Amino acid sequence: MTPYRKLLFNASSTAACAIGMLAARGSLSPLFGLHTPALLDVLAVGLLAFAGALVVAARRDAADRLTLLAFTIVDGLWVAGSAVVLVLCWTQFTPLARVLVIAVALVVEVFAALQYRAAGPAKSRTLEAA
Repeated sequence: MTPYRKLLFNASSTAACAIGMLAARGSLSPLFGLHTPALLDVLAVGLLAFAGALVVAARRDAADRLTLLAFTIVDGLWVAGSAVVLVLCWTQFTPLARVLVIAVALVVEVFAALQYRAAGPAKSRTLEAA
């Protein structure tokens, strides 16, 4: 799978998740112990913006290493943030909400790994000079 396809696949699944969050906003908020869906709405809009950034990056002629690593870092931060949220809010979340957070984190981790592999190894400065 090319870096272009990896970024587009990440973008489409991110957008699908965001749209799903917006569509099920009333049903999801009680699962997460929220009184209103406002926080989920903000997350969904942020995910749509991230998906848009992924599409823009994928549309370039060639996704460069730094771009792929930047998206890898952001995806890694999402996974780490998910772990922190689970620890802090474990008792607030229903079992289904916990499963959803873990499942999304696992999918995001797969994208991070794919993007990292697509970025390839860093070139040594001594090799570039030669």
